[in-house]
Amino acid sequence: MNYHSPGVLEHSKIHLYSASSSARSLFYYLLCIGHYRCSSEYLVARQRYDSFLLIYTLSGTGYVMQNGEYSLVGTGSIALLDCYQAHTYKASNEGWEILWMHIDGPMMRNWFETLSPTGEPVIQLLPSSYVVERNLQQIFSVFDKHESIDEARLSQMIMNVMTELHLARFAGEKNTRFDVIEEVLTFISMHIEQPLSVEDLARRANLSPYYFSRLFKQNTGFSPHEYMLNHRVANAKYLLRTTDFPIKKVASCCGFQTASSFCTNFKKRVGDSPLRYRTQEKGKGPNS
Repeated sequence: MNYHSPGVLEHSKIHLYSASSSARSLFYYLLCIGHYRCSSEYLVARQRYDSFLLIYTLSGTGYVMQNGEYSLVGTGSIALLDCYQAHTYKASNEGWEILWMHIDGPMMRNWFETLSPTGEPVIQLLPSSYVVERNLQQIFSVFDKHESIDEARLSQMIMNVMTELHLARFAGEKNTRFDVIEEVLTFISMHIEQPLSVEDLARRANLSPYYFSRLFKQNTGFSPHEYMLNHRVANAKYLLRTTDFPIKKVASCCGFQTASSFCTNFKKRVGDSPLRYRTQEKGKGPNS
């Protein structure tokens, strides 16, 4: 469909789509998609259009309203707007060529709130725009060439775009987070015989105990306390198999304050007492 409104130049196109009820309940789905070439007159200011708008800049620049001021959206950048709220965007004086789509889905609200906890539009420069541009072009091509529509496939391509946006948005933060947790894991491994508290580890990471614990679980799947207990028990299993240390010494070497605490935690995780585990493992012989 050709579409002409103030600022939208010739050869611009828009395609509208009405997703099935099953797609709306299961998938990321499309409401409309367009390829616009815009002059400086192009301006959209709406109170509401129930969906989320993703704009990818092919060339030129545009602006999106954030905190009452316009923020630049340059070539190779994505803007994601919550159109359930009032929103405004416009082309710059040099013009703006964009691929855009209005999308929604059961998880889109969660996506947006993760990318923008404040609710402001997301503006993100992509380090590599190939995947995003390719998927947007493929979605656009389906409608432009009147191909049969596979809603599951459309959902997958929309997801590809959102994933690239997420990776770009948190690339630096995730690397920093990962490095911090890796350093703490190394520290735990090297000092497992010492009493280590969550507060000590959080201090080492220069984070609050609450944020550190949340970040630690995101990266390892365990709370700091669970991880340390699992690591202590794993070390104890090795010592029980390879040494004749008394149980009290094994407990001490692995950072347990008492033999009783060691035995309780060991049995809870292994299913046997330390003595029974040692007897069974040593009875298997070196070639078992």
